This record gives sequence, C-alpha cells and structure tokens, in this order.
Amino acid sequence: MKNVLFNTHDITLLVVFYICLLFAILILTTRRNATYLWLSAFLLSQAGLSAFIISLYGAGFHNWALEHIPAIFATLEISFWIEGPLLLLYTRSALYQNMTFKKQDIVLLLPLLIYFFVIMTVNILFEAKQGADFLLFLRSEHIQYYEHLRNLIRTSFGFWAFFTIQSYQAKMPAAYSNPDPINYAWLKLLVIGFIILRSWAELYLIMFTLVSELMDQEVVQLINFNLLGVLTNYGQLLLTSALLFFALSDSRTIPRLNKEALESVNLQSSQVTYSTEQITRVSNYMKTKRPYLDNQLKVDDLAQQVSMSPKSLSNLINREFNVNFFEYINNYRLKEVKGYLSDPNMAEKSIIEIAFLAGYNSKSSFNRLFKVDTDQTPSQFRQSFSVK
Repeated sequence: MKNVLFNTHDITLLVVFYICLLFAILILTTRRNATYLWLSAFLLSQAGLSAFIISLYGAGFHNWALEHIPAIFATLEISFWIEGPLLLLYTRSALYQNMTFKKQDIVLLLPLLIYFFVIMTVNILFEAKQGADFLLFLRSEHIQYYEHLRNLIRTSFGFWAFFTIQSYQAKMPAAYSNPDPINYAWLKLLVIGFIILRSWAELYLIMFTLVSELMDQEVVQLINFNLLGVLTNYGQLLLTSALLFFALSDSRTIPRLNKEALESVNLQSSQVTYSTEQITRVSNYMKTKRPYLDNQLKVDDLAQQVSMSPKSLSNLINREFNVNFFEYINNYRLKEVKGYLSDPNMAEKSIIEIAFLAGYNSKSSFNRLFKVDTDQTPSQFRQSFSVK
C-alpha cells in the first residue's frame, strides 16, 4: 500500500497554496499596475507559507520532502520574513498612486537581512546528513526564541499597515472633496485578519512554551496543541479567500492619491502669507469655473487649475477660510444644491439627481451634510420654497 502524503487538515493548506499560486500567476499575466504586482507577491508569500507548513508537519510529505528536496525548509522559510513587508507595500499601493520609496523605507529590508543572517549562521553551526541543516535548527533547543522574533516582526508589519490606513483616512479631508463614502473597511478587515492570525501564532507559541516548562508532561498531553495549530490553517484559508474576493473586486472605492501631496497638504505653516491676488484668484475660479461639480475633485487637481502647489492651496484654504479642503468644497456644493432646490425650473429633478449635479456621490453623505448645515432635510428645504 502506498504511503499517505497528506491528511485531511493538510488539504486546507493545499487549497491555500493552490489558489494563492494560481491567482498570483493570473495577476502577473493579466494585470500590470503596481497594486496588483504587490498583491501577487504577497499571494506568493502565502503560498510559500502553506508549502512550508505542509513540508514541516505534513503526514507523509515531510519524509518525502526530506528525502527528495531537503533545501525546501530553508528556502520556504523566507516566506515568513517577507510577508509583512509585502502586506505593507500592497496596502500602500492600494492607497497611493505613484508610490515612491524614501530612505527610511530601508527598514523594509530588515526581515530579509535577518533571514539571510540566520541562514548563514545555520550553515555554519548545523550540518545534517541529508542536507537539511535548517531542519536541525528548527528542532534545536532554543528555537522558540527565533520563532518569537519572527512572529513579532510579522505582527509589527501588520500593525504598520493598519496605521498606514488610519493615517490615510485621517488626512483625506484635506485632500479629497468626497471622503465620506470611501470604503476602507475591506482593506482594514484584511489587515486586521492578518494581525489576528499572526498574533494567534505568537500566543500559541507562548502557551506551548509556558505549559511545557511549568506543567507535567501528562498535563501537556491533555491539551490538544495540534488542534490549536490547525485552526490557524483554516484562518489562513478564510483570510486568503477574503483577500482575493475584495482585492480583485471592481467595487473598490478607495481613491489613490499622490502620497507626497497628501502629506504636504497636512503640513500647515503659520509663517506663510498670501496675497490678495492669490485669494481672489482661488475664489473667482471657484465661482466662475465651478470645479466642485467634479465629484472626484482632489486638492492637487484644483491646485493645478489655479497655478498653485497643493501645499500652498491647502494652507491658503485653512488660513484664509478657516476650513479644510473638504469643508471648503462642500460649502460651494451646498450653495449649489440650495439654488437648485429653490429654483422652480428644477422642480422636476429629484433631490438625489440635484445632489449628484452639485458634485456629491453619496446620498447618505449628502443628506447628513445638508441636515448639519441647514437643520432641515433637503425635502423640507425644498417644500419651504414651494408655492402654497
């Protein structure tokens, strides 16, 4: 009878490996922008993780891999170290256009440097007959300290990605004219799922270490640590499925802004002064050209139209009008809507049509903003101008 290479729980990881590898190849051959390239790289790291776990813990596959491809353990170990930076880079590319790297981004290479340092150290200190030096290292006495470091770095990059989203969301009103309907939930959910899974791996390791050191072996055997580890596999399948569903969906509503422009408009200066000509130029342009009717208007768009830098325009709006970019544009849109609602010639137009004409792209956002400004609903406002 032939040996069984995989058990039922291994099938979960095989599915993760298959769909990650399949979609990574599909994305690389059909999508060309940076966002999808980073997504495919992250998917490849997840495929590598699944293959590593199967190789290390799989029923009969472990022995087969040890005999035929012993270098697989050291090779696939890199997946643990690159998944965090790749998640962060994918998050950045999903938020920002023309993503660039700065000197401080050298820290993204730190996990990779740690990996190569460990591999070189293992090659010096360990020597296995079958060439699986890294496997000896994984079975060494103090391997848990290495795994703690690995888990903490992976989780740290997850938190970095989460706070990147938070920072982007907080800065949006200064750069985008319709930030309310933007859906960050799917990206946040994916990053939070990553953090939970990697935190669980660390918690699982801590539990195993403490129980093994503090309790009798009989007690240790009563706790099904294998089941706790298997739960991570199913979590990985769920995370991967959600990632592919949302990341490849056409329903994403996150506008990708220039990172430098977004950061610059949030750095206000109290020392800069603006001439009457500059203030008048912006005001006249808003009144005559009505750029606020564009529901995708961004601060860098308007800045180009009035021949100013995004930072200067944002600072001017804050200093001279005491509002941020979103509030400034919203004030013009509200005036436009009020004019339409009070115009008998627009009586045939529905309120939502009027809102969209004025530059809004969300019914709920418009209703809320209108109520805050007038203390009336749009319908009540319109009725107050109707002929009795």
